[in-house]
Amino acid sequence: MNVYLCEKPSQAKDLAAVLGIGNRKDGFFTDGGQNVVTWAFGHLLEQFMPDDYDPALKAWKIESLPIIPGTWKSKVKKSGAKQYKVIQQLINKASVVYIATDYDREGETIARDLLERFRFAGAIKRVPLTSLDEISIQEALRNTLDDYQTRPLFHAGQARTRADWLVGMNFSRLFTVIAGQAGIRETFHIGRVITPLVGLVVARDKSIDNFVPEPYYELTAGIQVQRGSFKAKWQPPEEVCDSEGRCINKAFAEQVLNDVRGQRGVIAKAETKDHKSSAPLPFSLSNLQLYASKKWGYTAQEVLDTAQSLYETHKATTYPRTDSDYLPESQRGDVRQIFQAMILSDDSISGLVAGADPDRKARAFNDKKVQAHHAIIPTRTKCDISRMSDKERNLYDIIRRRYIAQFYAPYEYQQTDVVVVCREQTFLTSGRVPTAQGWKVLFDDRDDEEDGEKENQQLLPPLNTGEPAQVDIADLADKMTRPAPHFTEATLLAAMKNVARFVDEPKFKKILKETAGLGTEATRAGIIEGALTKGYIKREKRVIKATDKGRAVISLVPHIISSPGMTAAWEQELEKIASGEQQLSVFIRQLEGWLSKLVIQIKQRSAELISSEAGNQLKSLAPVTFPCFTCGGPMKRIKGKNGFFWGCQNRACDKTFKDSRGKPVDPAIVAKPPRNAPDCPQCGTTMMKRQGKPKDGKKADAFWGCTRYPECKGTKPVATRKRTKTKEYS
Repeated sequence: MNVYLCEKPSQAKDLAAVLGIGNRKDGFFTDGGQNVVTWAFGHLLEQFMPDDYDPALKAWKIESLPIIPGTWKSKVKKSGAKQYKVIQQLINKASVVYIATDYDREGETIARDLLERFRFAGAIKRVPLTSLDEISIQEALRNTLDDYQTRPLFHAGQARTRADWLVGMNFSRLFTVIAGQAGIRETFHIGRVITPLVGLVVARDKSIDNFVPEPYYELTAGIQVQRGSFKAKWQPPEEVCDSEGRCINKAFAEQVLNDVRGQRGVIAKAETKDHKSSAPLPFSLSNLQLYASKKWGYTAQEVLDTAQSLYETHKATTYPRTDSDYLPESQRGDVRQIFQAMILSDDSISGLVAGADPDRKARAFNDKKVQAHHAIIPTRTKCDISRMSDKERNLYDIIRRRYIAQFYAPYEYQQTDVVVVCREQTFLTSGRVPTAQGWKVLFDDRDDEEDGEKENQQLLPPLNTGEPAQVDIADLADKMTRPAPHFTEATLLAAMKNVARFVDEPKFKKILKETAGLGTEATRAGIIEGALTKGYIKREKRVIKATDKGRAVISLVPHIISSPGMTAAWEQELEKIASGEQQLSVFIRQLEGWLSKLVIQIKQRSAELISSEAGNQLKSLAPVTFPCFTCGGPMKRIKGKNGFFWGCQNRACDKTFKDSRGKPVDPAIVAKPPRNAPDCPQCGTTMMKRQGKPKDGKKADAFWGCTRYPECKGTKPVATRKRTKTKEYS
């Protein structure tokens, strides 16, 4: 029997439809013969927790660290237990299993984790799905891969899972216990990727806090020539400049101002050249997230979810979790089909498609730049854009425009660079004049302008080298240096993608590629959201800043843990495992050795950490608290589903109390009977006014109940005042 194993039900439904398998059973599709399509719900297995290996590890104790499993084990998630059994029964009957999960590291791991657990010994094939439209699925089924070709992807997935477990379980316990010794009952989640991310934000915030503005001076001259005028900027000599080329000598700048104002000079250079600019490449996920964040303010997670919906629900675009901006050469033949599908989906795009040349040799087609997945582009299947949300339409529109742009002529312009010399001082300017719009007709905004293009929009008069020039006006501006701005979602994503430029350790700088990143295209959005949820960073409008908790955790952990260099180096190792260049066992053995050594060092320094500046920062996190009304232990204000409440932090007590305006409510005070309370008719104890339970949607009356309830169940009705009817006069 052939079993096709998908990642989720919707994927299985699409695949089954193409295979002509329409008989749906409980947990799978079947043709009644030898072909079955089934599905997981993402990862159906999860790693053992420490106490699954050893019940004694349930308590978080520093003495039990480091925790390193001798044999890695997993268990079935409760939420997926039923589907797990369905898959197990089908795999046990299978002779061939076709892995049809998402074609990436995690998708491979989802399927092969199950096959290893079931000890499947039959043939394994890989369906390389990149789109879920009918044509793409048919093509993937015709081009299945052999077992050995994608097994390294699984090993990389295992390496990622185990690395995350080792770092998370050991360091989260270690630093949470250390914080507890400082009196902070707070869980500190330490992660292989999340902690360096927080470190980036903390470092940026600190650089802003510690920044000392320095004055500098800019001189702008208004230049008059025979056929017009223009503005040019003074280029100060190196001896009066800082490292950024800014003049920091005010007296010198003022002298130049006085020297050149109203004086004659010369056009030392006026050079005009023709330039061409190719269309921006199609989108990778991170570049789509950057674009959407800048243009619409979408979060990284919103873009990922929306792109996933375009791929999975609408079949409008290809697989979104890609890190490539390029397309395989084999897809040159799909261009006309994609154009036709776009027009059938939305006739309003036909004019722009008509201007494209499908035979143009676009630079986007480059096999050397494509690995498992190509850039995000429209599919060859008609989609219903009327069913799309505003976000979906926005992303779909820019994805299709980027694709069409590959088949347009370049944007062409003339740029003139000018050098003016007056009284031995140099002034520079440049201007740009479009000569052919090319691909730019596809875009209404200026989001795709090249760096510096906005600064080169000055219209220059006709100029010749050697012609005279007059400095008519000159203005000296006093300016102050500014710190780097706080991260936004877009700039934080860009930093995560190219983290090598934030690494200062020589040993990591040497081995890191320029494109080394924190996390992957598929995980970066979730990492940012995780840091927000755990209270390490916060959004303030469109800016991201570190919280006090984030600053405290970065001050507490060693730099090697919060360094983006270490994590990016690990990510490169995972890529090597995925390509077969590195062995899973070697990577994990090296990681275990490094982790064991570091945990022991930190344990030995725990008392020192508590008394250090890091310990003081920790203590500043201590919340306002009150003694428990039952045991006297500390209480913590907690936000629950129905609002705030107070919980005792003594695990032996574990009592909870109501919240009133930020303070716990003492039940003894609440339970104090009013002065006019009657005595219980059964036992003579003072009674309390209570509210009856609603019945049939109607509010129940109040009544008197014995304060000894439930030992005594005496009750008494509450006397009500009779209303006196007002006499009416006619």
